[in-house]
Amino acid sequence: MWRNGADGYGLVSIALHWTIALGTIGLVALGAWMVGLTYYDPWYNESLALHKAFGIAVLALAAAKLGWRVAGRSPGFDPGIGPWERAGATAMHWVLNAAIVLLPVTGYLISTSEGAGIDMFGVFEVPALFGISERTRDLAIEMHFYLAYGLIVLVAGHAGAALKHHFVDRGSTLRRMLVPRPPSRRRGRSAKWSGFRARNSRRNDRT
Repeated sequence: MWRNGADGYGLVSIALHWTIALGTIGLVALGAWMVGLTYYDPWYNESLALHKAFGIAVLALAAAKLGWRVAGRSPGFDPGIGPWERAGATAMHWVLNAAIVLLPVTGYLISTSEGAGIDMFGVFEVPALFGISERTRDLAIEMHFYLAYGLIVLVAGHAGAALKHHFVDRGSTLRRMLVPRPPSRRRGRSAKWSGFRARNSRRNDRT
């Protein structure tokens, strides 16, 4: 239930996947809303502080997801997915995961460029580990902007592919990321039951 099976995701992978997805989309939406605020708006500083803190939280979850994936096995592809779709899905996952990491990393560089740390909801502070030049800061700002909107396009493509496999191809891709039950165990029980029925049928034929 907790760990991934041979062809199904466990509860930890599912929880990390959806938390990171919703957190990333929420951060991009918050960032887009913040652009329209003026310095005198009461939410100007508050929204920026929340954006920074949640960005670090998503980065920590992305690191945890990577560690969990390295520590355990990843389920194989749905048998109904063709070779070119597998290649496309693999490339999409690599680019998507890279963007999810790079987006908060560039945000961290921007936020700590002047030497100040990031307040994490008033509980503790993430320190500024190193200083960066103004040119590097400008590059980080530009990357942060394009990564944010590029990530929305990637997420839309990823979600569209999952919905297509679910509703058009009748595959199990989306269902595996919603239900934390390793299909391999269920399939094993089904195989045993099928074998039992087959043996029973042969006995009945002989009688």
